[in-house]
Amino acid sequence: MNGNFEATAPAQSGRPYRGPYQEIAAYVRNLLGCDYALVALPEKDSIRVQGFAGRDDEPNENLTANLIEHLRDWGPAVVDDARIIASPVCHSGQVIGVLIGYASTPGSFTTGDLERLSTYSHMAAAILTNSELEVKSETNTVFTVRELMHLSRLITMGELTACFAHEVTNPLTLIRGHLRFIDETLSRDHPLRVNFEVIDRASRRIEEMTHRMLDFSKKKPRRARRYQTEEIIAEALCFTQPHLRSNFIETQIQLGAGLPAILADRAQMVQAIVNLVQNAADAMLDVDRRILTVTSTADDKQVQITIGDTGKGIAPGNLPKIFKPFFTTKSSRGTGLGLYITKQVIEEQRGTIEVQSDDRGTTFVISLPL
Repeated sequence: MNGNFEATAPAQSGRPYRGPYQEIAAYVRNLLGCDYALVALPEKDSIRVQGFAGRDDEPNENLTANLIEHLRDWGPAVVDDARIIASPVCHSGQVIGVLIGYASTPGSFTTGDLERLSTYSHMAAAILTNSELEVKSETNTVFTVRELMHLSRLITMGELTACFAHEVTNPLTLIRGHLRFIDETLSRDHPLRVNFEVIDRASRRIEEMTHRMLDFSKKKPRRARRYQTEEIIAEALCFTQPHLRSNFIETQIQLGAGLPAILADRAQMVQAIVNLVQNAADAMLDVDRRILTVTSTADDKQVQITIGDTGKGIAPGNLPKIFKPFFTTKSSRGTGLGLYITKQVIEEQRGTIEVQSDDRGTTFVISLPL
């Protein structure tokens, strides 16, 4: 920014700092444990401060100007003796805002703080974009601190899951070593060999699951490449297979011959399909006939991936809400983020997702351009 930008207050009447901007600022301050946090939006020749959280009710103009002057660009960056931290908020390749934290003590921020802030900036982008859409449609959806804290717990649980998968590898290696010793020691006709083989198969399954969990949880840069459609579907189904098997769900797969490769971020597309498959499985827990269908077809313009279930369907009144963040009908079992994230992923790949539902089941159709 090089000092060419001027910090200005929000252009709205009444209480200046409120709504999602204010709640994001409060969340950032809580996330970083810093003295002040700002949410600023770029304009033609200025940066408009839209959210503020700190010791005072409103930011001091000198403070905000000083914070912005120390930023060479939108970040991500830790500057001014590690007292200022910033991360851009991006949507569709455009910077739509910046999250800024300030601490009076030098050396307050670390690369770990920057990673946490950068991770949260993706959700902040979704919240701000959703807020703009709601304003245009003359509705008002404000994300509360409670909802944002709930999101923080979800992120933490994801991190703990990855840590668990990593930590279980060591005792599992020990178990596998002893199993190999037993295999070499027991005679082929020993009566305990049947029990040994059961333990061996179970440990192999645990080993395979931990490898998948670790691979799925790795932070991967967003990269769009050409991938075979069937490979992405196979990876998602491989990851969800234990959940499907444990709930006695039959899987029917029909893939068209010679499917073309699609341009996509592989990790994100796998996640999107995993979300849909898990939703389909959950929708069939209360019915006797449990069939998951996964089909894929293509024409000259697009590839379609269809995921269907034989559940009870989605209530007509809920259909317009299913892609909204935090909406769920699963009570404590649901987060309300799966379909929302899936829709964001598909749209980032320039695709669309549609849903059809009745009392015989639900079908989601993903369309991706070639």
